[in-house]
Amino acid sequence: MKGISEIREQGYKDPLLVKVMKAHGFDDLPLYKHRPPEQQAKRRCWSDLAKLRDGPVDPSPAAIADISHAAAEIKQAARNIGADDVGIARLTPVMIRKDFDLPHDYVICMIVAEDYAEALKGPRATEEEATNAYVRCAEIATEMAAYIRSRGYPAIAHHNGACDVQAIPAMIAAGLGELGKHGSLVHPTFGASHRPGIVTTTMPLAVDSPQIFGVQDTCLSCNLCTNNCPADAIPPSESIWTEGIRRWVTDVEKCYVFSRLRAEYCHICVDVCPYIHKANGDATKRDLYKRYTGARKKAGYKTPTRF
Repeated sequence: MKGISEIREQGYKDPLLVKVMKAHGFDDLPLYKHRPPEQQAKRRCWSDLAKLRDGPVDPSPAAIADISHAAAEIKQAARNIGADDVGIARLTPVMIRKDFDLPHDYVICMIVAEDYAEALKGPRATEEEATNAYVRCAEIATEMAAYIRSRGYPAIAHHNGACDVQAIPAMIAAGLGELGKHGSLVHPTFGASHRPGIVTTTMPLAVDSPQIFGVQDTCLSCNLCTNNCPADAIPPSESIWTEGIRRWVTDVEKCYVFSRLRAEYCHICVDVCPYIHKANGDATKRDLYKRYTGARKKAGYKTPTRF
């Protein structure tokens, strides 16, 4: 199956990021330069895991009589090694990198939640929490792909180290949430504070259905991410429809000025999203959220400073 989606590259391989750097006179990125050695080491983990994303397949495929049972087994296996939620969808061209031929039928989407309390402790803590989640996603995806190959079915892991799958449409189709105005997937339990790991495979599996719980309707009137974005990168109302899903088109160039050209990791649009508590009724997260957004209101919504 040949893909049709443009997928942004990571770091300096992203031509848009290079363009923004040149426009502002940067030869290097403050965000990257100020990372401590232990942070850099963690980020090398997913690059190292990229070498293991594919591998030999057992020549004797396990018989699958019940695809629902097989899907449940795969989901439990992923949860056993650290996934906080798992969904499965049929792979479609819109989920795959443009012109990349991926001969698989199914996509298994796994998420690892960030610790919201940790993420609110400041830019260094936020980046640490995001990095830990990304590393764990890479580990889980790699382990799951290897497990499926050991069952006799081709499988490839996709994560920050190497990815040929567009995560958002895959996760929506797999029933893990809805697309928010800020451009992130909103999960009913974890809000937008999570990271993805993905496996594609030929293993026959029962698929999930998209989950609608009011996010996009809320986004039509909620402007918290728009009002808090220091870069003014999130439009208040302008949106387009793609594959039947409303999408607010964020200005990535503006976003990069604050999320890449500064030494502080930016996570503000995720942290002010009310779905960290809105759908799950988590009182602890609600209290954290109210204190955080109250501090932002007092300081000025557009301030890039973290609290």
